[in-house]
Formats: sequence, C-alpha cells, structure tokens
Amino acid sequence: MPENIPDSLSRTAYLSLVEAHEHLVGDFRSLFKQRGLTPTQFNVLRILVRAHEKGVPCGEISSGLLHRVPDVTRLLDRMARDGLIRRERSATDRRVVLAHLEQKGLRMCLDLYLPIASVHSRQFGQLEDSELRELTRLLRKTVSKE
Repeated sequence: MPENIPDSLSRTAYLSLVEAHEHLVGDFRSLFKQRGLTPTQFNVLRILVRAHEKGVPCGEISSGLLHRVPDVTRLLDRMARDGLIRRERSATDRRVVLAHLEQKGLRMCLDLYLPIASVHSRQFGQLEDSELRELTRLLRKTVSKE
C-alpha cells in the first residue's frame, strides 16, 4: 500500500461497513422494486403506519427517514399521485401539512413485513442473538453524539 494512504483499524472497519451496507441494501432494493417501490418510499410508509390514523407532519417525515432525501416534497407528491398517501392541512394549524396513509399504501407496507423479515433472517441468520445485540450496540455507539 502506498505510504500516503494510512491503513488503520478504523479504515478497515469503515470499508467493511460500507461493503456490508451495499450488500444488505441490495436485497431490499430488489424486494421493493418487485412491488413498485423504492426503499425511501417504503420508509415513508413505515413512518406513517406507526402514526396510525393521526397523520405525520411532512417535516417530521423528513427527519425520520433512514436516508437523506433532498426533496421530500417531490417524493410525497409522487406517492400521493400513486395513491399511496394523501396530504392535508392540519385542522389546528393551517401551516402544517399532514401526510396520511391511503389504503393502497397501508396494504403495500403491511404486505412487505413478512418478506422483509425473511430477508433479515437470511442476512443475519448466521449470527447468534448475543452477536446481533452486540452488533447493534456497536453500530449505535458509532453514531451517538455522546
């Protein structure tokens, strides 16, 4: 390795993490593509399912996404056009726009939970529960602000 490229355990861990991420996400891209969704669209549906019927302010959707999206408004426009969600102004604060799941979006999201669980089992099946807990702890530690 050239001398001007430092080799370290941190670099090795980072590269391993990026490689794992690409592998893991690829499985989900394929699954969602079969259903006509992107991973980000599924993420929006997941956020809205958790909100039940009360709706979620569009700004909160942006902060709850796993991947940063430069234009959440356009993303939500496409999802509304496709009948997955609807948006409406809050009755208590007209400045706030709430996103709600439509039945089509709810069905799509719920229909994906079992296939997603299957992908998770395949991806992490070789790890013991204690290893999964430790992996989760270590990954959360890398992003904690403490």
